[in-house]
Amino acid sequence: MKLLSVLSLIIILACTGTVHSQDKIDLKSVWSGSLSGEGLYQSGNTRKFYIHSRGEIIRADDILETILFAGFGYGENRGRKDDNEITGSFTADLFYKNKFSPFILQYLNYNFAKGIDLRSQTGAGVKYIPVENQNHRTSISLALIYDNQKLASKPGNYDQENIRLSFRFKTKQKLIEERLMLNLTAFYQPVVNNFSRSNFRVETGLSAPLIKGFSLLANYLYTFEDVVSVGRMRADNKLTFGLIVSFGQ
Repeated sequence: MKLLSVLSLIIILACTGTVHSQDKIDLKSVWSGSLSGEGLYQSGNTRKFYIHSRGEIIRADDILETILFAGFGYGENRGRKDDNEITGSFTADLFYKNKFSPFILQYLNYNFAKGIDLRSQTGAGVKYIPVENQNHRTSISLALIYDNQKLASKPGNYDQENIRLSFRFKTKQKLIEERLMLNLTAFYQPVVNNFSRSNFRVETGLSAPLIKGFSLLANYLYTFEDVVSVGRMRADNKLTFGLIVSFGQ
């Protein structure tokens, strides 16, 4: 319930900020977004399935870009729940068309498999765009974040509160014009005074358009957490296949 309350607050703030911006500045805004569904099923000696869906709404005018994201995943193994994840994030990027632009972020996560009841990351940073054209888009960002993590089963009495650096590399590449697109996002998040304590996240996907607005999707996700609940593994790998629907830009 706490997670849902915080997600609702972020959505309200995002909408409020959008209305306020429109009152102050009469600029043309562009809306875009996407909705995807992915999954994997295995039967026989091992009976397992996993489904994942995500949605993203982007509002961009000449000065400000805001992105609201939500994701939900659920999996069972032999009829018992072994995976459940809820993710939400909000970012606001000022002067996002420039080579360098400042941004703020809020990230929330619940992860049943790793025993994370709630992770909250709040921070701000700077984004740099080394490559920007129609077929190749790449950005590098660095942020300072306050990371608060509450565990379901604690090693000792271990809820984390850390200041971390967050390095992000993001790229979109058209491998075959109008036929195949590569997306890659990688995060490296060390504790500022102890780089041996780090979180990693790498997500890469291939999408192949079917018709305008609809694409087939293959997605691979690797995550590694600095600390998880007792008896849980710190690293996870997921490979899923599905469909993505997009609109706008």
